[in-house]
Amino acid sequence: MVAIWYLLVLAPFIAIPILWWNYRRKVAQREDLSGVRWGQLVHAATADAGNTPAAPQPLPAVQGRYARRDRLLDPAQTVLYYLLKNGLPDHEVMPQVGLANLLEVPAAAGSDGGLRLRGLVQHQVDFVICNKAMQPVAAIDLLEHEAPAALTAAPDFKTQCLAHSGIRYVRIARTALPKRHEVCAVVLGP
Repeated sequence: MVAIWYLLVLAPFIAIPILWWNYRRKVAQREDLSGVRWGQLVHAATADAGNTPAAPQPLPAVQGRYARRDRLLDPAQTVLYYLLKNGLPDHEVMPQVGLANLLEVPAAAGSDGGLRLRGLVQHQVDFVICNKAMQPVAAIDLLEHEAPAALTAAPDFKTQCLAHSGIRYVRIARTALPKRHEVCAVVLGP
């Protein structure tokens, strides 16, 4: 019986260092992984630095007054934003992204590339879902009252561009937002 009491007294002196060592090992692994990711980002940024123009164009003079918007997202967009943030915790949600920021025009497009880029600049999606590496996975548009017709309509420019690039395109009617537990299946698919 006395031996059991000695074991109970010694157990914390053995368990605490083991738990502490395990915790420090996991923290070190996370820091190493973070350092590798940071190195990759810095390397990619320095590689892209050579492609930037030498001198920036001067900005036009500010004329008139500008006012801050009351809200960046309307109420339905705000609700969908929070549904996406909570329903996809391992993804990043970007609101109101232009197609020119989302897609690239291949260099092989030649003179047609400028025309394609102008087409992309004119369109945007309400939300873009990215993985943790900030790669676009899905694009979402929140539709107005034309939902039944728009969901079955022939593919438009946006749909075709996103399909060719491999990004899932989801259109959701404002009046039929997905439930909290349905968000992942609706956005990322089965």
